[in-house]
Amino acid sequence: MFRKKVLVLISFIFLTFILPVFAQDKNDTMEVTYAQTAASYTNYRDCIRLYKLPYGKLYALALSSINSNKYEILEMQFRNGYVIFEAEGREFLLSVMKKDKSFTFLKLTPCDNNYYFSPTIPQKIFRYIDLNFNADLKELKY
Repeated sequence: MFRKKVLVLISFIFLTFILPVFAQDKNDTMEVTYAQTAASYTNYRDCIRLYKLPYGKLYALALSSINSNKYEILEMQFRNGYVIFEAEGREFLLSVMKKDKSFTFLKLTPCDNNYYFSPTIPQKIFRYIDLNFNADLKELKY
């Protein structure tokens, strides 16, 4: 009888004081869920725009827009017209697509296809292109 009481007392102490030490830290999961819910939904229509620019100029403006906004460029390819970059801890794909000689589409999509991100990311990129729409491109030689 005495052994049962001691065993119950030891198991109670173990479960209340020692076992929670091995549990997962709540702060780690709280930060992830807060980051997921803090960003609002960005509509697909806000991530695509048609420009009256030739393909090469729009690609160069898009690349300089990413660079001026201090986003990290991970991969780029001129021939296929895409740039993969990282902004606010997420990866995005910026595609430049020809419609015809003078019109070109610019499309920004998240790589994980999750549109819960800040709508300011496409706004900053499109705003930079709109401001530098008529600027002359200069080739830098080193």
